[in-house]
Amino acid sequence: MRRSIVRLILTMKISASEQVASWLCGLPPQAKRRVRLALRGLAKGRGDVKGLQGPLEGFNRLRVGGLRIIYRQISGRDILLEYANTRDAVYELYEQILTNRKK
Repeated sequence: MRRSIVRLILTMKISASEQVASWLCGLPPQAKRRVRLALRGLAKGRGDVKGLQGPLEGFNRLRVGGLRIIYRQISGRDILLEYANTRDAVYELYEQILTNRKK
């Protein structure tokens, strides 16, 4: 008797902050395609993802080449893309934004 294996793929719902949406619109076409492909992977639980530490604890980052997207999982299947920029600027700038929000 043959067994069939059913694979259940849960996809996440991804929403973006205004900053991420406008950043994505401003990317050159090739970078935009890479980011969109990475976001499709993130929705399926794949990608170069890492949990952040220190002041950004509770957030994760998605790496797409030299670009970084900071996000957090707001519920079991919902992801909010909080901030995106180049690798050299993303962490410091978003940490400043969070600090200013708390004041």
